[in-house]
Amino acid sequence: MGRDLVLARVGRNSLHRSWIDQGKPRNWDLYLCPFQEIPSQAGLDCIEGRVIAGPKWAGLRTLLQEWDGWREYDHIWLPDDDIFATQDTITRMFDAARALQFQLFAPALSENSCYAHYIGMRNQRFFARRVGFVEIMVPGFSRAALEELLPTLDLSTTGWGWGLDSLWPKLLDYRDMGIIDGTPVFHTRPVGQFRDAELGRRVMEESDRIMDAYDCRQQMVTFGGINADLQDLQLSADELLVQLTEGWQYLFQQNPRVLRWIMAHQEPFFHWPAYHPAGAPTAPDQAFAQPRQQRSSGDADDRRRELQTEAAGETRLSQTMVLGES
Repeated sequence: MGRDLVLARVGRNSLHRSWIDQGKPRNWDLYLCPFQEIPSQAGLDCIEGRVIAGPKWAGLRTLLQEWDGWREYDHIWLPDDDIFATQDTITRMFDAARALQFQLFAPALSENSCYAHYIGMRNQRFFARRVGFVEIMVPGFSRAALEELLPTLDLSTTGWGWGLDSLWPKLLDYRDMGIIDGTPVFHTRPVGQFRDAELGRRVMEESDRIMDAYDCRQQMVTFGGINADLQDLQLSADELLVQLTEGWQYLFQQNPRVLRWIMAHQEPFFHWPAYHPAGAPTAPDQAFAQPRQQRSSGDADDRRRELQTEAAGETRLSQTMVLGES
């Protein structure tokens, strides 16, 4: 038995076979939770559960409530089945999440991936980032975090789960959440497309309802960067912003608005001085001799503490409401 678990909702076109190198040792297990009949998995080192029809999060809710086996693992990754990843990448993702003590995490999406939220895309300047949002596409959880957040799955009556990824960070006080850029996976299919317009409307309404009921929203902020040695980088707010924009520069040609969104999402959590009427006179030989601005880690921690303070009473109420509705 491995230390960690990959638990995937899969269909006939699932890419989960790419996740395993047959005959190569690994320290995690694969559990398949099909939403339709799938071909025989004979020869594949995995656990195949019964078919549970319906959307991803409806099936996962049923399985997690019926099967307690997941509680024996340290971390549980719940990816979509259209993710292409290697066994080594998944192993390194779990190792990084453990070393960084992330409660909620995700591998970044590779540069050629289909994506919805830029914050989930690989940032080429960091090995990992401490963030305020982890999308429901490929989330991973510590066992303790999943136990705490499991009742929230009852809030998604559509089974699509939209809005839960805005609630989870608030319930976790925006602590110990990360995106691991050094272990990117490839998301192969377009996102946000509904063949049924009425279903799309209901999913969006449900997302809005969850966010309104629990006074939460998508916090697309990066609080700090982590290097390949798994050390938090000491960057000022300006330095962090520069690194973020450089690391995501490959996104700008296709969608220039990403640059504006990065700035808009970072600004509420950091303090930048207003532009002085005299400008910022700087000679080339002085450019790197200027005193640093206030450290980003302090700025972000201050703002995160404000969020935690604002959310403290609401979080307890939210958890009570969730448990009362489950």
